[in-house]
Amino acid sequence: MRLTAEQAESSERHFRHQEHNPFGESGPFSHLTRLAVPHSAAARGFRFNAHGQLIDGMLSAQVYVDSLTGVSGKNLSQDPIVADVVTSGRIEFRAGKEIYDVQPGQICVRDTKASWQFSCAPATNVHVIAVPRHLVLPHVRSGRQSGRSCVTDITAPEVRFLLNYLEAVKGSSRELETSGTARQMARDACASLLSSIFSDRPGSALADDPGAIVTAAKYAIEQHLESADLSPAMVARHVGVSLRTLHRSFSAGDDSVMAFVRSRRLQKAHDELVDPDSAAGIAGIAARWGFSDTSHFIRRFKSVYGATPAAYVRDRRAADGGHDQSRDVR
Repeated sequence: MRLTAEQAESSERHFRHQEHNPFGESGPFSHLTRLAVPHSAAARGFRFNAHGQLIDGMLSAQVYVDSLTGVSGKNLSQDPIVADVVTSGRIEFRAGKEIYDVQPGQICVRDTKASWQFSCAPATNVHVIAVPRHLVLPHVRSGRQSGRSCVTDITAPEVRFLLNYLEAVKGSSRELETSGTARQMARDACASLLSSIFSDRPGSALADDPGAIVTAAKYAIEQHLESADLSPAMVARHVGVSLRTLHRSFSAGDDSVMAFVRSRRLQKAHDELVDPDSAAGIAGIAARWGFSDTSHFIRRFKSVYGATPAAYVRDRRAADGGHDQSRDVR
C-alpha cells in the first residue's frame, strides 16, 4: 500500500476504503483500527508492505511501515494475541498507565482484547505474529489472563525458539498448502510457544511440544550442514532449548540429533556426486560434508546406496547412456 502526500493528509479515509484492504474486517490486520498518518509525516507520503503466511487464522508476516498511529484491539473476545518483533524503527504502545516503547531487538506480546493505542516511527520493520486468542490462553499458566502484555528481548530462549520455529514453518509451505493436519499442527504449536512468552512460567511450553522442537532443530541443522562446528550443543543454542530437552525431543520420534545430521549430510554428498555440473571428486565431497576421511565416507555411502561412490556413479552413467564420461570421480 502506498499513499501520496495528498492522500496521507486524509489517510483515515483511504485506510477504510482501500480495495483488498488488509485492515478490513476479514483482513489479516483487522485488529488494527483508527489508522492515520500523523500530519507531521504526511508530506513524505506513506508506505506499508507486508509478506508472510496466514495459516487458518494464524499470521506470521514481515512488515514495513512508515509513521502510523492507531488502535490495536477492539475489546472483543475474538481479538488475537499479537506479538510484534521490532527489527528497526520503534513502536510505542499505550493502554491506561501502561506504556511500552518497543525498540529493535525486543518483542511485545499483547492480548488485544484490551485496546492499545500505538504509534510507529518512520521506516519501522517488524515481524508481526497473531494467533487466535482462544488457542493461546488455555496454555497460559496465569490467573491474570485478560488484557495481559509483556516486553522482552529476542535473545530470550522462548523467543528464539518461536522465531526459529516460524522460519521452519515458512520453509514447509508446500506441505501446509496440501495438508490440513499440518496446518493445525503448525498453528497449535505456535499458540503453545507464544503462550510460553506470555505466561508467568516462561519455558514451560517448550518441553510440552517435542514435535515443534524437532521441526525447529531440523531447520537449524539444514542451515548449518556444511559447518564443522555443527553439534547438538550448537543446535540447542540456535533453537533456544537445553541440550537435554533437544535430545529427549528427538528420542520421542526414535531418532537422534546426529543421526539426522549424518543422514542429511550423506544425502547432500550423494546429490553433489551425481550432479553433472559438479567437478568435485570423492575426497572433496567427503570433506565438504563433514566426513572424517574418504574411507569413512565410502563405507557409509555403500551401506546406504549398495555400492561405492565410484561404482554408483559409473552405474548411473551407464544407465544414462554414458553421458558425462569426462568427469573423473575418485
